[in-house]
Amino acid sequence: MNPHREHDMQSVIRRRSGVALPMVLGSLVLIGVLIAGVMFASVQEFRIGANTTHQTRAATAAEFGLNRVLVDWNPASNTTMLTGDTLKRTYTLSTGGTANVLVTRLPGPFYWVASEGQAGASRVDLSSRRVFGSLLRLDTPEIGFLGALTGRGNVTVGGTALISGYDGPPAGWTGCPAGASVAGVALGDTTAAGLKINGCSGSACVVGIPSYLQTPVAQDTSTYFNYGSSNYSLLAASATKVIPGGTTLAGVTPVAIGAACQTALLTNWGDPSRTAPAGPCTRYYPTIHALGNLHITGSKGQGLLLVDGDLQISGGFYWVGMIVVRGTLRTTGAGAGIIGAVMAANVKLDDDITVTGNSYIRYSSCRVLNALQATAMLTPVKERAWVEVF
Repeated sequence: MNPHREHDMQSVIRRRSGVALPMVLGSLVLIGVLIAGVMFASVQEFRIGANTTHQTRAATAAEFGLNRVLVDWNPASNTTMLTGDTLKRTYTLSTGGTANVLVTRLPGPFYWVASEGQAGASRVDLSSRRVFGSLLRLDTPEIGFLGALTGRGNVTVGGTALISGYDGPPAGWTGCPAGASVAGVALGDTTAAGLKINGCSGSACVVGIPSYLQTPVAQDTSTYFNYGSSNYSLLAASATKVIPGGTTLAGVTPVAIGAACQTALLTNWGDPSRTAPAGPCTRYYPTIHALGNLHITGSKGQGLLLVDGDLQISGGFYWVGMIVVRGTLRTTGAGAGIIGAVMAANVKLDDDITVTGNSYIRYSSCRVLNALQATAMLTPVKERAWVEVF
């Protein structure tokens, strides 16, 4: 063999001996890069999907928190929370996620609710948060009081009694500006046959703007039992105290042990007196439902009183708030009085509504509103109630 040719063949063999290894290594690197890219894309897709799920669950939790506030609302907070006060609530969803809710009292009947929904892992970088806000208001019954006393049938006023439609707060009450005054007495018939004034010791016993209002609305029973989105039955169903018919209560009075108002007592109807510092029962406004005739003598109370039968007040009993009576109303004696408003439907028209002796009825729109708000639930405002905060 030609020695030169043999030398050339050996040179070729030596030159081709290192080609396979670089190709294999390059292929491995390329495959590794491809696998890493696929893994990275898969992880990103998984994270995007997980984040979307967490975002959806967080939004659901935030919305759930807003709804639970409406369902779980305790009307006792209506009178205990002052402007700027807050309540915190935490709710957990069975499907995963939590809602941290902050309720802030605003001026008037309004509340601002911020619900933060959170879902996902406990690590901040793997969880999602959504915050929704809602403006709520107290859903108070829409009762159009025609006068300090609105009655169906005949009314008798005598002695040194006084019925006043001039708006004003009780003595010692603050934050209760006077509003528009109303009639002293609103009736279907204010002639001498319907409104009987006996004596009054030479002073006007019915005053207001006007003193007497004659209107067919006062003769309509729906005026006394239907209040916009609410009615008498719904208010009665929300009563915190139920009293059997035919009951006579003596010594209705606020009771406290230390700083705790004893609201469970049947004869504790809150404290309308205003002292500094405020008493434990000052912000307690119960809703009381009497299942028949009721006679109250002595002491004091506040809130919303619903009576299925006749109501008699005597012995200096002092009431602040709203009273709705299905039957007739009788107030007698020295100092027996009502500050707020009274509606007596006198459904059987079998007797006169009587305000005699040294008793009185004085209109106060602020006290009526307090009594109605004390039992109201929350509802979203009609326009732009919801907003996505984050």
